[in-house]
Amino acid sequence: RDRAIFTNSFSYDPYKRNNDQLPTSVTLSQVDLYNEALQYVQIITNDGLDSDLDSVGITRENIARATERCSLIHSSYIVLAEGSSYPELVNNSLQSETFEGMMDTFGKATWRVRRHEFSFVDDDNNPRFGKRTTRSATKERATLPHLERLLVKFRVRVDLKRPECDIYLLEGLSDNKSLESLYKILARRLTSGARHSTMAPKTRLCISNTPLCSISAHLLCNIAMIQEHQTILDPFSGSAATLLAASLISPTVRAVGIEIAPDESISRSSIRDDFTTRGVAEPFLLEGDIMDHATRDKAREAIGNSAYDVIVTDPPYGRREAMSGAGGISDCAALNDLFDVIG
Repeated sequence: RDRAIFTNSFSYDPYKRNNDQLPTSVTLSQVDLYNEALQYVQIITNDGLDSDLDSVGITRENIARATERCSLIHSSYIVLAEGSSYPELVNNSLQSETFEGMMDTFGKATWRVRRHEFSFVDDDNNPRFGKRTTRSATKERATLPHLERLLVKFRVRVDLKRPECDIYLLEGLSDNKSLESLYKILARRLTSGARHSTMAPKTRLCISNTPLCSISAHLLCNIAMIQEHQTILDPFSGSAATLLAASLISPTVRAVGIEIAPDESISRSSIRDDFTTRGVAEPFLLEGDIMDHATRDKAREAIGNSAYDVIVTDPPYGRREAMSGAGGISDCAALNDLFDVIG
């Protein structure tokens, strides 16, 4: 906990503007909302920022794995250098062991540079910039000449779609003493967050009337700390969004879903296709009621009559409301009944 520093990207004004100097298209409430929605975290290790191996077990592999399974993280980056100006950033990069190590690994790899600006600054070329997006292609092109001394070190072609080395210039993530420019961080993208959009309801072959969104499905699985080779049961599986998220996070899990709705309402063949078309093993799907003894027996038989490693579910609306008794948890008869049968 002490090694992770979370920072709101707009907890300061990078241009030292007064409130009445914000762009007319941006309100203070929008700044506040963006502040809470856009955060970045720095991982602190014994050797400072971004050491490859830490004595308490924080490694780049750990960070990459956590990023790839989290639906709320956009990307994780390895910081190469920082600076208050482009000349300072370039000089610091050329003296950085991290940058030198990257060039030893990726000097002959395909590459690209992307620039993102985290500020509410007017941009006549892109009226959405700073409000709904952080990247301006015009500003990005104007920046590249300032980085020429770094970019000439790459000896292979640029690949704008799938580069082997993805370089990012992040401006405005830290306050700058200068009033004329944003603080600059040069970084290499280590990996991206979970591609939860690949299982969004609009991409599914089978969806229920109230499908669980892909972000929530990933969150449930991560709260349950799902790991490889575990057995997973969803007693109210619906269209199996939670089981699909579990299989995408850890492809070796054995997923079992129980759903009381018949095939006329929930197409189980389409659910299986939703899994196989995404390259993961299809789940074992049962039509029945988790409260029924025979259904629970069939669910146990599906994994060799063993106990499940994880039971994770998003209860249906009727049962969910029944679980909020007026007298507190002891008054939640439906919830107690569920715990009794799965315990």
